[in-house]
Amino acid sequence: MKYSSEQIKKALLLTPLPLLLWHFFFKFMNVNKVEFNLDHIFAFFLGIVGYSIVYLAYCILTVPFTFIFSMLLNHYNYLNVWTICISSIVITSLFFFFLGWIFTGEISPKINYMESMEGEAPPKWWMMYTDISFIIFILFPGLCYWRFLIFLQKKQSKIIRSYFSNYF
Repeated sequence: MKYSSEQIKKALLLTPLPLLLWHFFFKFMNVNKVEFNLDHIFAFFLGIVGYSIVYLAYCILTVPFTFIFSMLLNHYNYLNVWTICISSIVITSLFFFFLGWIFTGEISPKINYMESMEGEAPPKWWMMYTDISFIIFILFPGLCYWRFLIFLQKKQSKIIRSYFSNYF
C-alpha cells in the first residue's frame, strides 16, 4: 500500500496525541472530590504546558527518524502494521539507550557485580521489555500511527472519488 509523504507526515504528527490525551485525562480525573481551587487550575495548566513540551520533544527527536524510515519502507511497499510495530520498538530502544547514556554516562551496563557501586546489581536495560505495560506503551503509538495512515488514505480516496464522480 503506497502512502504519500503528506499522509505520513500528518500521521506521524497525530500519533502521540491519543496517548497524551488519555494520560492527561486520567491524571487529572478525580471522581471522589471535585474541587475548583487555584492549585488545581494551576496544576491543570502546568500539565498542559508539560504535555506540550513532551509533544514538542517527540516532534524534534523521533519524527525525522521515523519519517525517513517510513518513507524507505513505503518505497518498497513494506509499510504495514507489522513493520510499524517493529520500528517503534527499535526507535524506542535506541531512544532509551541514548537517554540512559546521557543521564548515566555509561555506554554499556557493567557485567560484573563486583564492579557495581555499593553492591547493587548492575543496570539491565533489557529488563524493561519484560513489563507488559511498557510493551503496550511502546506499541500503542505504533498502532495509532498505522490507524491514522489508514484513516488519511481513506479520507483522500473519498475526496478523489467525490471529485471524479461527476465525470462518470
